[in-house]
Parts: sequence; C-alpha cells; structure tokens
Amino acid sequence: MKHIFAKILIGTALVATGHSNLPCLASSCCQKPNSTKPADGAESPAESLDQILNKMAHSVASLNSLQADVQYLFIQDPELLDARTLRKGILYYSKKDQKSLLRISFNTVQQDDEDPQLRPEHYLFDGVWLTKIDTEMETIDLYQKAPADQPVGVFEFISHNFPMVGFTDPKKLEKEFEISLEASEKDPNQPYHLSLNVREDSMYKEDYTEIEVWVSPRTWLPERLIAISVQGDIYELEWHNPQINKTIAPDFFTVETPAHFRKNVHSLEK
Repeated sequence: MKHIFAKILIGTALVATGHSNLPCLASSCCQKPNSTKPADGAESPAESLDQILNKMAHSVASLNSLQADVQYLFIQDPELLDARTLRKGILYYSKKDQKSLLRISFNTVQQDDEDPQLRPEHYLFDGVWLTKIDTEMETIDLYQKAPADQPVGVFEFISHNFPMVGFTDPKKLEKEFEISLEASEKDPNQPYHLSLNVREDSMYKEDYTEIEVWVSPRTWLPERLIAISVQGDIYELEWHNPQINKTIAPDFFTVETPAHFRKNVHSLEK
C-alpha cells in the first residue's frame, strides 16, 4: 500500500508494448530509462537545473490545495512477467493552518489487457491516520502514522518511503541522487525532463535505482514520473487537469461507508 500512496504524491502514464492493450502514454515504461541523447536540432533547456529545482520548491511552498486526475501503473517484472495493473482516479490535497489533508480515490482497475473493472478504493491521510477503504473487500484499514498531538505533513510522511521529487528541499534531494537535466527540443510548452540516479550512500539505495521526472513549465510541479525499483519493477504515474489553490470543501476528505464494513485499527507502535 505504501507504494500506491507514496508515488502518487510526487508529481504521481502508461505504455503498451507486446501483448498489452493499455493506453500508450509513455515509451520508456518497459525498460529502465536511459539518459536521453539530444535529437538533431535539440538544445539545452532554457532553464538551468538549479533554476528548475528552486522553482519547483517555491511552487510547492505556495501550494495550498491541489485537485488532479491520476493514472497509476505498476509493472511487475517487466522482463519476464510483464504483469500490469492500471488504476485511475482523482487526488485531493489541502493545507491550512500548517495541517495538510490528502485523499486519493481510485475508481477503476485494469489487469493486463483485460477490460477496466469498477473497483472503488480510497486512501486518506490527515497527518495522524492513514486510512484505506476497499469497497470490494468491504474493509476499512486505519494505520496510525504519528502521535495524535504531533501530526505530520503529507509530504513529510511520504518522504520517509519515497523521494519527494519536486516536493522537498532541492539540496536534500541532491544528497540522495545525482540529478541531470536532459536536453530536449526547444519548445516552451514541453515539460522539463529530470533524471535521478540513486547515490551509493542514499537512504533510497535499497528501494530504487533511478527515477525519471517530467516537470510542467506552467505549474512547476511534476506531471509525470517513472520509478525503477531495485527488483526491476516499474511504477509510472501521470497527473492530469490540475486545479491549483482552489477551494476544496472539507467533506471531500471524508468517505461515508456502510455500517457492515469491517474495520481494522493499527495503532502507532510504541
């Protein structure tokens, strides 16, 4: 569960090759992304790497709310199994008075080239409790992630499991990764492409080998991400139709459930 919750926050794609009929939105999804060589006529990006990282950090610092459509693809063992699970849904994020809230609601799931199936799943985080609601299993799982009187921010919580590319201090990010800015065709509307290779002493060295991030020049937030685990599995996300700093009603961060749903509570370990 931590992989779903963690990767969607970054700035959260989907390719079809071989027998798969999934939508083809990313050409590098079935192999580890390599450093991109400039095509004929390609130029160095107008912004430097430091400028991009600083603008991303500034954008997140001023981010009070976010709503976006989310597509999340997990490819297990692409070299052999190439087993694909695609989820589509919506993300809500809000920050007020130093308290942040998150809700990710998936509506459909698609296995390999099967038809998408309606299967609502909800993930909510309020700084203390991480809640997963599975409507098919009729279960509610609550995981306490912080003391009740010491809530943590969404980005702080996620960063313990996944590098917050674009949502963290650039200097901290550079301690964990070797970051490069890929050259691309000169087009001010195209996203900036960052490649991150895990350093040998990185806190993420046992989880990931490399990450590719595409940053929107309009919002300075990630709009697409590919992460490669040390096992070779691929996690790919895209965020669409972002609505930034628009009011999100508090009731968007609650989900009503039938009384018969089984509830499992996992309190914070001492």
